Amino acid sequence: MTAVESPFHKFQGSRLIGLLAVFVAYTAWYVGPGFFGDMLRLQGHISLQEKGFYTGGEAVEILGRLDETGRKTKLLALVFDVPYMILQALVFEALIAFGMRHMKPKSLKWNLLFILPIGFLLADFAEDSFLALTLTTASAVLGTLAGLMTALKFATFIPAIIVSLIMGLGGLIAWYKGRKNS
Repeated sequence: MTAVESPFHKFQGSRLIGLLAVFVAYTAWYVGPGFFGDMLRLQGHISLQEKGFYTGGEAVEILGRLDETGRKTKLLALVFDVPYMILQALVFEALIAFGMRHMKPKSLKWNLLFILPIGFLLADFAEDSFLALTLTTASAVLGTLAGLMTALKFATFIPAIIVSLIMGLGGLIAWYKGRKNS
């Protein structure tokens, strides 16, 4: 695969702008009036994901505090987190691809950068899955797995966002210089 054969290179021009617009709109809904925002507004709710890591016992205890409405809201927040995490990973991938297209790296090893957002997506999906299972079963073992996946999610999210921002900015600079020189 050459540096521009990734499927993420399909996000160019209006597609890239459209992806960014959909991501921003979904984020505004999800964390505002949407289910994640609803979770933040629940009385006494503690967000496990914000802890970075937690034990299975902590997960069971914190999720066990939710009443029936809170449990329903939490499950809906987890379900509607799936499109959010997919959009977020696609934005990361699109920014990396944008940088590659305009900076034109010589080595195919640059394609390895596409692994970071995929790793984040898989860890985030696993985290949500284990949280949903912990919520429905009150299993400390599943809560521990959720805690591990939360830590792994952040361990992949932080490099993915840094790399995508650097690649996006590098691509923007290269694009601007290319337009200026032509």
